[in-house]
Amino acid sequence: MSVIKELQSEITRLARKEIKKELDPVKRINAAQRGLIANLRRDVAELQKEVAMLKQEQGQPAPVVDEEAVQNFWISSKGVVSLRKRLQLTQAELAVLADVSTQSVVKWEKHEGKIPFRKQETAVKMQQIRGMSKSEAWAKFE
Repeated sequence: MSVIKELQSEITRLARKEIKKELDPVKRINAAQRGLIANLRRDVAELQKEVAMLKQEQGQPAPVVDEEAVQNFWISSKGVVSLRKRLQLTQAELAVLADVSTQSVVKWEKHEGKIPFRKQETAVKMQQIRGMSKSEAWAKFE
């Protein structure tokens, strides 16, 4: 019986090794594609922000927020913390920018997974804050 078990475990080990060998190139390609998609999304967001700024400089109204982009927007607790650190904001300062209470920001940072925003306006504001630079965020306080 022990020989059969040894053979089964060896076959299992070899099968896993072969599967891993076959999947590694696919995983690398998948990771590269996700990186490219993330870069494209950032580029589109930057371009939309630039268009909005140019229209504002010309005196035209800012474009209406893309509803689909807002509905697809999400951020995790780690994302909120890293965003806050990147902009060098306290929880209270981020709360002022997002027009929520400080306690909401504290809860967001402790939440596991995607943060469920109660108001769509909050998601819009967080999306705008995510696209801000440090100087733009601090300019809002002046």
